Amino acid sequence: MGSKKRKQLAATVRAIQGKWGVKALRKAEATPTVPCIPTGFARLDQALTGIGGIPRGRITEILGSPTSGMATLALKIMAKAQDEGDIATYLDLDATFDPDYADRCGIQVKLLLLVRPQSGPEALEITRTLLEGRSTGLIVFDNVSNLLHTPADFEVLAAHLRQLLPALTRSQGALIFLIPLHSGGTRSQANYPSGLALPHYATLRLLLQRERWLHQQQDIRGYQAQVVVLKNKLGRAGQSARIAITFNGTVRGDGT
Repeated sequence: MGSKKRKQLAATVRAIQGKWGVKALRKAEATPTVPCIPTGFARLDQALTGIGGIPRGRITEILGSPTSGMATLALKIMAKAQDEGDIATYLDLDATFDPDYADRCGIQVKLLLLVRPQSGPEALEITRTLLEGRSTGLIVFDNVSNLLHTPADFEVLAAHLRQLLPALTRSQGALIFLIPLHSGGTRSQANYPSGLALPHYATLRLLLQRERWLHQQQDIRGYQAQVVVLKNKLGRAGQSARIAITFNGTVRGDGT
């Protein structure tokens, strides 16, 4: 482009920006890379457009019914976080954490922080303290239903989420909430009791649905699940990916 055309273009750009604002017209720039943790499933990472994994500094929800693969997906993400040098933390409100299964999912159990709080408010306070201390790169919160017993609990959770977000952003850690669905699970916020604030604060929401068992001769060797991206503030929602979780000594996650 000649110097005369560049000057004409610059004048035109200034005129447009002067009338409609700087954001109306500007030079295209490369989209900044969003810091993230891989899920351990290549096809799912591809479906998480604009991110490529679980975003750091933000809240992710994983929803699923029993045996959907929700907990296994969370454990595989924790293993990936450890591979990247992060300290991973598991808040076990149900007291159901299985170290043997976690080991088979690839987690270095000896390096894992396992927290068993006595109450929901205690769990949320511990989460905030860990984030403010920047002492962990990933926190998995299992599970939210243990926090919600009275209408006042919804307000407490919303207040804590507002306090968590600044600390989460500064820490660049990832925060995952596991949401069990016991009513068949649809793809809307109708799964939640009225007033739950998590769908609003979450950057990413994933729904897992088990589709079929995988057999080897007469034995079950795993299962196939579909992951639907219900919400993605950093990319396109509505994407989906099929994943296979197989178990034979170790728990493997593969695209299918």
